[in-house]
Amino acid sequence: MKRMLLVLAFVALASLATWAQQSNTAGIKVAGQVAQSLVAHTLKTTYVSSGALDETLSSGYVAIDSANTITCPGTSGNCLVQADSWVEVGDESYTGNRVANCLYVDGTLVNGTCYYSGEVPADDSYFQSSSSISTTVKFGKHTVQTYIYTTDGANVGYYNINYKVFKP
Repeated sequence: MKRMLLVLAFVALASLATWAQQSNTAGIKVAGQVAQSLVAHTLKTTYVSSGALDETLSSGYVAIDSANTITCPGTSGNCLVQADSWVEVGDESYTGNRVANCLYVDGTLVNGTCYYSGEVPADDSYFQSSSSISTTVKFGKHTVQTYIYTTDGANVGYYNINYKVFKP
């Protein structure tokens, strides 16, 4: 009888523990993620594009720098191209306006989208819109260009963009 009570108590505790684990995660959704292996890359070249636009830009996609030619070295294989960009954006008449930095490679928007990095400040100051975007390209020459996307236009000051080329 004592054994039977011990077994029943163990089953009850195990059931309770299973229920508790399931109930704690019932409201949590985990986004599906493709397993990626971490690959070491060697930096081959860095191209720097910087300047001061000091212009008022319209809403939508507007080029920050000129189209730049980069090279993925070799006669075969791929390179990882990474653009680290910083752009000063501001002007009080455009408050509440969302801003995103975007990377175009060979005339095509990388990932098909841009990611918002902030909003134009309401106090006539500037903020530094920044992003780091990467994509894989085949060996050879390619054009890269950074655009800024705003929902309502903005003033743009200084910008600095580092285009980096890596080989796996």
